[in-house]
Amino acid sequence: MSLFLSTAFGFPTVLLTPLLTVVALYWLFVALGAADSEMLDGTDEAGEALGLSAVMGRLGLGRVPVTVALTMLIFVAWFVSMMGSILTSLIDTTSTPLLITLGVVVLLIALVVAWAVTSGLVMGVSRFLPKNRQDSKHELVGRTCVVRIGEATDSFGQAEITTAGGAAISIPVRTTGGEILPLGSTALIFDHDGEDDVFLVTHFDTALDPGQG
Repeated sequence: MSLFLSTAFGFPTVLLTPLLTVVALYWLFVALGAADSEMLDGTDEAGEALGLSAVMGRLGLGRVPVTVALTMLIFVAWFVSMMGSILTSLIDTTSTPLLITLGVVVLLIALVVAWAVTSGLVMGVSRFLPKNRQDSKHELVGRTCVVRIGEATDSFGQAEITTAGGAAISIPVRTTGGEILPLGSTALIFDHDGEDDVFLVTHFDTALDPGQG
């Protein structure tokens, strides 16, 4: 245990240990439903990646959510740094410049290996991941939802829709032309407003649904 702690909090692994802790806490919040697994992803109105999404794309890691790619990078880099630090600790020297040099070398190797491994993993797991959020949102257009909180107006609205997998999710909705949809009413999603990230809805007569009756 003492070797593990001294390595985890020694140079260069100490630079990565806090990041790994943040990643672990982040995924705990995701599991509890308090955080979004795609919170760092960003695209413009044309669907082009922005910010960290663009950076990950240039690194060849844009096929998965930014948080997934960062998690892989940080974990692999931390693990390689740990192993490298343990190996270099076997060198019998007290020279501070040499120890710092070895630490820098280990860190660089860890980062390169992390990128290589993550690139391979991303290529492997991307085929099993759902399409990006923007595509998924547009796929909801043409489907119906149920107003669940108060009324749906042109300034506020929250509705529930059942995904293809059978899960009920809550989505922000807005009406147009001053239309007001009361609580519990069925609405038809006819568009997605990418600028405000809301779904535009209108009243839907359930009697017109061929799946009814």
